[in-house]
Amino acid sequence: MTIAEILHQAKAELTTRGLDLNIAEILIETRLDLTRSDLWMSTDRELGPSEQAQFDADFARYINGEPVQYILEVAPFYGRNFYVTPSVLIPRPETEELVYAAEKFIEKKPNRVRRVLDVCTGSGIIPITLKATFPELAVTGSDISVPALEVAEKNSKQLQTDVHFIHSDLVEYFQQNGEKFDMILANPPYIADDERAEMSAYVLNHEPELALFAPNDGLAIYEKLIENLPDIVDNSFWIGMEIGYTQGEAVKQLFEKSFPQATTTVQQDINGKDRMVICVYERI
Repeated sequence: MTIAEILHQAKAELTTRGLDLNIAEILIETRLDLTRSDLWMSTDRELGPSEQAQFDADFARYINGEPVQYILEVAPFYGRNFYVTPSVLIPRPETEELVYAAEKFIEKKPNRVRRVLDVCTGSGIIPITLKATFPELAVTGSDISVPALEVAEKNSKQLQTDVHFIHSDLVEYFQQNGEKFDMILANPPYIADDERAEMSAYVLNHEPELALFAPNDGLAIYEKLIENLPDIVDNSFWIGMEIGYTQGEAVKQLFEKSFPQATTTVQQDINGKDRMVICVYERI
């Protein structure tokens, strides 16, 4: 079959099922290493038997409910492609806004930031992106999940960034070793258990629960993490955390308790929803 014939058949099935009509193109162009324009210039090309078999297997997995990012083991984030497996969350666009906020602070105060830590790093998208942009920084990522750290290490190697990854329950390792940072980021698990009913089956059936859910209405990890952060921050610091859109005030209060001397603000994402809490203290 030609690419055009495959796309025609696939789109008919995707339409019937109410699924993303771009999936067939994404599967073919990724597996054949084509750009979108290359794909459309190659629609008369016939796939070989192994290529056809690969597409059929990939398409069946998607139809059966598996996210395309896990099928292809790749997901875009901040202009780079990251290796992903079911051991890590699929990167979300909202997290790009947290990275952007950190970048803007570093650009504005380049002499204030030297050591950066990303807690609950998962696939390593946050520390790798910052290290790629600011190679002079010492950047560390930590996670409690060993399989997630293996994914992060692979991403760091593939993207040629020298990020240091540590196995740690939140910041316990750094407390024990007396390490301090002047920039800390985190996108911890923050979904409450009672929100499961509102979530997509694609997420619930495939993405790691350890990285999604937290007790106490999704606030438990914030509570433990923010309580311990004073032990590992430098004299001046910038801390940024992604939050669920209903958690802004609660997380802000946690920061104000741990850092009464700092300025803490809730910031909204591009859709106008509370998405980040930023805590900043600059010692004069």
